[in-house]
Amino acid sequence: MTDPTVSESPLESVAGAAQPHVTDAFKLLSDEIRLAILLSLWEVYDPQAENNAVSFSQLFDRIGIQDSGNFSYHLDKLVGHYVEKTDDGYRLRNSGLKIVRAVIAGSGLETRRLPPTEIPRFCYHCGAPVELSYEDERLYQICPECEGNIGPKSAERTPEGTLIVYDDFNPAGLAHRTPEEVFVAGTIEYLQGVKLLIRGVCPECSGPIEESLHICDSHDAPAGELCPNCGTSVRGGWNEARVRYVCSVCKHSASYPAWVAVFDHPAVVTFYHEHGFDMTYGLNDPEVCGQLFDRLKKEQRLLSTDPVRIRVTVTYGGAELYLTLDGELTVVEMAREDDETDRDSSGAVSKRAVSGSSRQDPSRGERESVDSVSLPDTENCLQKLRQSRWPDGVQCPNCGSTDTIKKGTTSKDAQRYKCHTCDRKFNDLTETLFADHQLSIPEMFYIIREMNEKETAQIARRLDRSYKAVLAFAHEVRDTNNPSSESTVVGAVSRSR
Repeated sequence: MTDPTVSESPLESVAGAAQPHVTDAFKLLSDEIRLAILLSLWEVYDPQAENNAVSFSQLFDRIGIQDSGNFSYHLDKLVGHYVEKTDDGYRLRNSGLKIVRAVIAGSGLETRRLPPTEIPRFCYHCGAPVELSYEDERLYQICPECEGNIGPKSAERTPEGTLIVYDDFNPAGLAHRTPEEVFVAGTIEYLQGVKLLIRGVCPECSGPIEESLHICDSHDAPAGELCPNCGTSVRGGWNEARVRYVCSVCKHSASYPAWVAVFDHPAVVTFYHEHGFDMTYGLNDPEVCGQLFDRLKKEQRLLSTDPVRIRVTVTYGGAELYLTLDGELTVVEMAREDDETDRDSSGAVSKRAVSGSSRQDPSRGERESVDSVSLPDTENCLQKLRQSRWPDGVQCPNCGSTDTIKKGTTSKDAQRYKCHTCDRKFNDLTETLFADHQLSIPEMFYIIREMNEKETAQIARRLDRSYKAVLAFAHEVRDTNNPSSESTVVGAVSRSR
């Protein structure tokens, strides 16, 4: 006796939120002859041809079954859904092409791996060479020397040191490409996906995107670790405010720092163009794609939560563009600070409003001009650091060898080295308290110099930096400045990991 409570169709019993047409679509593909028809039509498909139609007899011969009636039955089931019938025969509809292409791309079927491989890019946190790896349909940019932006404790469960994740990167993206070419391909796909998401279009199915802003209630963690509340990096307040995108149709989702909302805002594009950076890119532009990721990185500061105000700082050379976002991620205020055009007769830089309200943000309070701060010279700071930690010459922090060579500089102008003994790479800042901070080297030396004389809040205002960023660094200095520390420069320099 049949149990009336049991559905006759397993598909219908698990459909859940899926609409009836979804289960019907799966049923249409539940026969090998129908799949053979789709694959056969794809084999003869020529994207440059004006007519890709195949006659009934030609298609029947290609499939190779004996019963034409059975073949006709299955072909008719596909017509109007995945196959189109024309006067010249049968051809794949766009939906049919997508089905075959998903399989051809290797999604979920082809197992490909790219072990961590160094590419000509450098971590924008610590300056170490970036590695590219691929596993489980995800492409990762990883820093082998710092914690990156997200990691094993995050919701994404990414490798330690992950800087960027390219979700849903098909195995076909690795075909016939060098690691650097894979990086470029992944970058282009990633950036195009971001553009679609911030405009409310799903990059997977073109469905509507639901956007929501999430602010971490207690965004904090010890230096070098991830926030225990949201699993992302604490550095610079980047992830304190994040925007999540979810497709209401296919459930595609993504999460980014809030500054992604102004990724290609007209003011941002214009700002870069005026300062000589062209955001145009293609498959033959690995250098531009690398620079785009550097430009994509923007400083973000949560100014207030009621109302929500998030300030995004776009920098290029000595110029800065400030955009203030509200809770809807709409730009409500803009200002610029240029390295050349806005200097007065005394040489001081002045901020000028671009558009929006000129009212003082209540969360900022009265601010001292950053130009009144006397910051030390970067190279002088680095020289003091080298003299303090390596009085007898550069030593590899991994094995202690002095057999090293110079290998360029980091984004903070620190010297980069390679050890001939253990083949590890490091730089002036590796394993020092300066390594994992958004603050510039002169700013950190300034904090060390002033922290015993001035309040943290005052230093933060003078540097125009977040209170949390300055406080975190000051805590590290105090924790390191003890008899058991390794070397000191202006009170504290190195820390053991």
